[in-house]
Amino acid sequence: MHVFPILLVLIAIIQIGRSADCKKEIKCQISRVFGMRAADCSNRVFRSFPQCLRADIEVIDLAMNRIRRLRYSDLKRYRHLKALYLQDNLLSTIAADTFDGLDDLTGLDLSGAVTIKIPENIFHLPSLQTLYLSNQLFTNIVEAIEKTKPITSPLAHLDLSYSELERLPNMGVLPTLLKYNVSGNNLTELRVEHFSGLCGLNYLINQNINLSLSNPCDCWSVNNWLKNKVTDFTPFDCQLKENLCESVPFNISDIVTHQDCRIKLKEISTRTFMRKVLLPAAIAFIIILVCVVCYCRRRRRLNKPPQYRIPAEEESVNSFPLKKFENS
Repeated sequence: MHVFPILLVLIAIIQIGRSADCKKEIKCQISRVFGMRAADCSNRVFRSFPQCLRADIEVIDLAMNRIRRLRYSDLKRYRHLKALYLQDNLLSTIAADTFDGLDDLTGLDLSGAVTIKIPENIFHLPSLQTLYLSNQLFTNIVEAIEKTKPITSPLAHLDLSYSELERLPNMGVLPTLLKYNVSGNNLTELRVEHFSGLCGLNYLINQNINLSLSNPCDCWSVNNWLKNKVTDFTPFDCQLKENLCESVPFNISDIVTHQDCRIKLKEISTRTFMRKVLLPAAIAFIIILVCVVCYCRRRRRLNKPPQYRIPAEEESVNSFPLKKFENS
């Protein structure tokens, strides 16, 4: 009987304590960005993730602060997040479950971290389309990506530039990737398999790449592969002239991977077409059909001549029992 009042008192105490903490917390500027509720908390000397923003916030910009670690408890309040910018912080620890439940997150920027272990579940967020992992030092980017394959996030833009990578990750089949930035890395390994599963790739940004390959002819194989796949890119500066490399056909495994990617890309295109074109068209057709049927029925009722009984018939019908009774 006394449990409920005690709970109310405890909740009130927690709320009072939270209100006091929120008065001390650094304030962010709230605005609208492309119709989304956004909080500009950049360059405000935050040392931990803010906990006093509205729970329905959709965009949080925490660039250029002093946040050192991220945990699930830091983000569990913000279930509606669509974009999170954390570039140029002092991040050194990101818990494995930090981004669990952020099903609406479409953009994530973790650029400029000091040294972090990338959580593998980032590559399985159901809505993530843009991921910035540039200017990373001593990270596990390649290992995290290759360990988590197949990537299920619908990544369209991935930035791994200036992250001191010695080789690019083999991402497997990823047909959604359209833009890929690998600039500023010092590669000792470069092979066709790093691109064979990226059949939807339109733009490869690869400026300021330094190559020190054990087999320089691999560089020409990659250039030829990318040219054949109509990708917009700057040809890699190979260490040898092409005529010094023996013409070697592409590996069967790379060709098979690319074919699998094309099949998946076609399936995605079909689903997208059905969801964005056929489904709305079918719904519109049904609505129009129902409206036409309702209109025709209404017109039919309005145009139908009124039905009246003939008075003589009504009289004969009504008088018949009476006459029969009189004759008897």
